[in-house]
Amino acid sequence: MDRRRLKFVLLGLGFALSLTILIVAGINRPGGMVYYLTVSEFLAEDRHGDGDHRVNGKVEAGSIERLPGGMDLRFTVTDGSATLPVTYHGVIPDTFVDEAAVVVEGRLEANGTFVAHQLLAKCPSKYEAARDGETGSASY
Repeated sequence: MDRRRLKFVLLGLGFALSLTILIVAGINRPGGMVYYLTVSEFLAEDRHGDGDHRVNGKVEAGSIERLPGGMDLRFTVTDGSATLPVTYHGVIPDTFVDEAAVVVEGRLEANGTFVAHQLLAKCPSKYEAARDGETGSASY
């Protein structure tokens, strides 16, 4: 192999090694993977202006307020012992209903309202396993 080709091979290997190191460092750094907190865990510490967080809970029954425009919401998330008022602007999932399990991602404002930029919701009854005798299998 001539010197010119050797330079390109070494340059390519150096680039691949650098890219691998950056990916591994990004995954393994503290905070590199975002987990969610319950409402109580989130409120236990002062988190104003502390960056984005994910908070998990259930939508409190009767708290959903759809604002004019169709893409704005106000609601309350609870974990059974604490509550958190949330505002959200964006596409509202079809499964977003009272008492649905939700994960909201965003920031806590100085007024105590959590401003979410992402809303994930699911309705547990749609995902429950079939009871005994209800296999759902079809016969042909």
